[in-house]
Amino acid sequence: MSSKESASNNQLFVRQFMSDFFHMGAVLPSSRYLGQAGAAYLAQKQGRVDVLEVGSGTGSFTREIVPLLDAGDRLDMVEINTDLIAYLRRRFETEPAFQLKPGVTANFINSDVRGLAGRFTYDYIVFSLPLTNFPPEMVQSILSLMIERLKPGGVFSYVKYAFISRFKYLFGGAATQSAMRQNQEIIGSFADLYQIEQRLVWLNVPPAWTFYWQKPDVN
Repeated sequence: MSSKESASNNQLFVRQFMSDFFHMGAVLPSSRYLGQAGAAYLAQKQGRVDVLEVGSGTGSFTREIVPLLDAGDRLDMVEINTDLIAYLRRRFETEPAFQLKPGVTANFINSDVRGLAGRFTYDYIVFSLPLTNFPPEMVQSILSLMIERLKPGGVFSYVKYAFISRFKYLFGGAATQSAMRQNQEIIGSFADLYQIEQRLVWLNVPPAWTFYWQKPDVN
């Protein structure tokens, strides 16, 4: 990405952050190191795969996903923000890093992730929405859906930004603190069943954890 493209990317992200922190949760686009961490298990793929990216934003994770895809693979990108998904489409049209290999299918889905119920199942889900920003019932619904949409043996990765949640908890008031405690209990209940690994990525603003869950294989 050129310096001009990078500046445009950052400016758009910050504008959206200021107007829609509820759905974004980070102050700058994710670094390539965090993007690589999110796609780490996808990088080990064997054979044809179906991939879901949730919260594609300006494409920081997408940029790391695209080179890993081969003919026959499918990538569905879900982004609720209309401006961000329009920007992401333009990146696929204009930037070499977003050029798909022949035979790769990519779909842009401008929707709430909960609208995926009853659609495809996936080998890998790369998820970067700020779960702790959401109401507990929404967190329960989203995570249940993500596990449902995973194929047996599939891997779900999600990002949690360090320090931001703590800051919000300290200054958010009693209602916010109660909701965040409930969210941690919900996330923890899923992690107890599915988590296989976690990594801390320092080279990001702010630093972030990447968690990996795997749906049990039926074989």
